[in-house]
Amino acid sequence: MTATKKKKSTDPKSAAPSTTERQTRLLIALVCIALSAIAVVPFFFMGRSDGNQGLILRMPTTHDMFLHYDQMRSFHNGLAAGEIYPRWEEDTNRGFGAATTIYYPPAIYYITSAMYALTRDWLRALLNAHLLIMIASAGAMYLYAREVMGRRASIVAMSAYVFLPYHIADQYERGALAELLGFIWMPLTLLFAERLMQQGRERKLTGKLTSAAWLAFSYGGFLWSHPPTAFQFTMGFGVYVAVRAAITRQWKGLIWVGSGMALGLALAAAYILPAFLEQDLIHREFVAEVWPYHKTYVFVHDLYGSDLHRGFFHAVDGMWVFGTVGIFLCALLLKFKLPASLLGSELRLRGTLWIVLGSCASFMMLKLSQPLGMLIPKIDIGVFTWRMLSITTLVMSLLAGTCAQAAINAGKKNLRSERVIFRSLALVVLIGGFLFSAGVAAGQTSAPVFVPEAEHFNSATLPRTAPADPAELPDDVPQAELSSDNGTVTVERWDPEHRRIQVDLQAEDQLLVRTFNFPGWTASVDGRPAEIITDEELGDMAIDMQPGKHEVTIDFLDTPVRRNGKRITLFSFGLLLVLWCAPLASRRSAASP
Repeated sequence: MTATKKKKSTDPKSAAPSTTERQTRLLIALVCIALSAIAVVPFFFMGRSDGNQGLILRMPTTHDMFLHYDQMRSFHNGLAAGEIYPRWEEDTNRGFGAATTIYYPPAIYYITSAMYALTRDWLRALLNAHLLIMIASAGAMYLYAREVMGRRASIVAMSAYVFLPYHIADQYERGALAELLGFIWMPLTLLFAERLMQQGRERKLTGKLTSAAWLAFSYGGFLWSHPPTAFQFTMGFGVYVAVRAAITRQWKGLIWVGSGMALGLALAAAYILPAFLEQDLIHREFVAEVWPYHKTYVFVHDLYGSDLHRGFFHAVDGMWVFGTVGIFLCALLLKFKLPASLLGSELRLRGTLWIVLGSCASFMMLKLSQPLGMLIPKIDIGVFTWRMLSITTLVMSLLAGTCAQAAINAGKKNLRSERVIFRSLALVVLIGGFLFSAGVAAGQTSAPVFVPEAEHFNSATLPRTAPADPAELPDDVPQAELSSDNGTVTVERWDPEHRRIQVDLQAEDQLLVRTFNFPGWTASVDGRPAEIITDEELGDMAIDMQPGKHEVTIDFLDTPVRRNGKRITLFSFGLLLVLWCAPLASRRSAASP
């Protein structure tokens, strides 16, 4: 009796990784974590304090952290009260509140709340959140670069992505906590879009569906994280995929990419739909009046006539120059100094497309682009033109990796001059970016240590019925009181989106509740629906009451728009799960006899 020996699979995708391969992957993961820690952790030990605090955990004051610090705590309070998606910030505006996370993306606050649940300390929660976000950003860049580069070149791209100055400035100087999440989603969006654009007739339908699902997840995550940078990236990304389709004639790829992004938009509907359709309920003109988009071009900055943040804007101009010159040099050298055989066709194509993407971003940050920008609907969603430095950071990192790969390949082919040129350019991006970032970070050593504000105001999300200046609101108003004092009021429960109040009246009166009356708030008296009247002076709630003892319940519920947004998100997430599971079902079907 003879036995037939089964031939081992030579397919690298089906074969289990060897011990050496697993060790290499572990080493790369450790490098990713180490680089992220070097970039992130010093920030939390450099705030200047009058006392000698040594190495006690602290952080310097930044532009936006006051806002995030209060909002993340309010969001956590909502989660602790049982809300899955907290939308009402109860303790802002002197307790009158605001529907903050209807209009501000909540993803970052889920992360900070999770970190707080682990540490029970907000400063440590911020450190962990920043570190997690940087590790995820670096990992996303490595995964994308690894599609067309070797390991060493991909590590160069990852290192540049971590240390280029705008990425560091977003944490150290701006405190732009939500915007940092965008650095995760940009490489992932490109990664899965590229797979869809590459997948021709030879690829199975299940592979396309899986890539489309991951593209939807990445783009939807971007919208949940920070719509201003997502909008700016979408403009450049649209040009990117259109140029790729024109070059490769893969027009069907555009349909797949468009479908994936549409599903991503639907995934974010629970946030995006109310934020867009209910924007007239708040003083939405506040942002446009305070930060007009077309006054934020690099080298102009005529938004600020004083010395406020002048040093930061000089740094922004320097980052634009560094990125634009770097992109130009890479374009020049890759075009005229790179032999056609030195890089694979796919990496050469992507290098060209990255240069197109970076050039578009650099141009749109100049005032020269204003005539074009005026034609783009809703471009002011980006608020600041120089936020597109995140895109040039992405592009510069990828081009640094491309130059490193060219240098490695040139060394293998004994092309000494090409090896020196491209290795030098990669090092200029890496070392130059690191030194620039070190200067940005060092500037914060003289910044005062962060101390939370005594009061938190949010003018951008004030209801239209509220006073325009929240600082003029009274600070001595009780949570609930009677207009004519014809009885007693007892607050039994006061959660962010649920209140229960006992009222005992000797005569008719009006119950006043220190909460802005905003669409979604509903009231019941003794279990029966009651009308909420908007107080003309303060914009808070008033409920007419009859004599006797009553239980008043007030809840912040979904409007039809918010409810429909949730339904679209849930349906889209269900569809996403189906797309993810499709390959598993296909493989099981193929494996069954």
